[in-house]
Amino acid sequence: MTETNLIDQIKQGDEDAFEMLFKEYFKVLSVYARKFLNDLDLAQDIVQEVFVKFYEQRSTMLVHTSLKALLYQSVKNRCLDHIRSQQTRSTHHDNILSLSKGSDIDAADFMEQVELEQKIYQSIADLPEQCQVIFKLSRLEGKRNQEIADELNLSKRTVETQISNALKRLRKDIFSYLKALIIMVLEFIS
Repeated sequence: MTETNLIDQIKQGDEDAFEMLFKEYFKVLSVYARKFLNDLDLAQDIVQEVFVKFYEQRSTMLVHTSLKALLYQSVKNRCLDHIRSQQTRSTHHDNILSLSKGSDIDAADFMEQVELEQKIYQSIADLPEQCQVIFKLSRLEGKRNQEIADELNLSKRTVETQISNALKRLRKDIFSYLKALIIMVLEFIS
């Protein structure tokens, strides 16, 4: 079967054609992903995610060079996204640990920091679903606007607008929280 026929059959929802593609590439893509991640189980999970996304988007899939090249590039991008995400989480975790161990920061300051972080995460959780997804991809996973637009099949302008809306909402929510905190501190002092 030619690659063009295989692609056409997959686009039409032929599960046998997709299974054939999966069986042909799953192992080699897992080994390829493991080179980035140093963890075979994680590599296999990521390759499965790529195949799931590939199948979900099969009707709109565009193959510019070859199916093999598309799969390898998708796995590479997903691995790099995972690495960036882990680095961002690690940085946030390190910041919290350094705050908790800092000699010049007392427990009250640390608790205020934790409460502020909780307020930020709650504010993010209260965003509309698409806005929340875009904001998390941008700020928590470190993806560029064009990457997000490509991943979610949106225009770059839509992504920029959603991020702008999320930031406005966060500023409003956080300002209200900080304003209440300042009033409470001033009442405590007087």
